[in-house]
Amino acid sequence: RRHVQIVGVLPEYITASAYRVRPVVALVTPPFELTADPGEVAEIFEVPLAFLMNGAHHQRMSFELPEGAGRRSFYAMPYERFFIWGATAGMLRNLFHFLRA
Repeated sequence: RRHVQIVGVLPEYITASAYRVRPVVALVTPPFELTADPGEVAEIFEVPLAFLMNGAHHQRMSFELPEGAGRRSFYAMPYERFFIWGATAGMLRNLFHFLRA
């Protein structure tokens, strides 16, 4: 707790699989240690806020669903060797719009 200063809360984000997420925006002050839950993430990494808040780095992508069930679109933000996509990219995209307003 001593490393985290909450700045605000973004609107609820509903994922494609119907999970409801309430994104909390905070400033996190080092030094601290993080431990990844291998059931949730493969790796923890940092991305500069300036990179994420540059709309030129936001890619709109899509793919065909199996058996002709339609098309699924999503945002992606490739950064170095990482590929930020899905719900994470969607919530970052909402933060981008909120900060631009």
